Amino acid sequence: MEENTCPRCGWPLAELPGATRNSQRVSQGRLEYVRCLCGSWLARVDGVVIGATKSQLGTAQL
Repeated sequence: MEENTCPRCGWPLAELPGATRNSQRVSQGRLEYVRCLCGSWLARVDGVVIGATKSQLGTAQL
């Protein structure tokens, strides 16, 4: 997965608001959950996207 954009909608991760985040330390580094503007939750380890969910309706909600 591309680490600098959301894999669902392509939104640049650097431009996401920082309000909806949760992070914890794991053996591979820092695991962080970030909510994208399209509604997807992104899972990142040390800044690299390792997974994403679909938005609630399955489409971008901009």
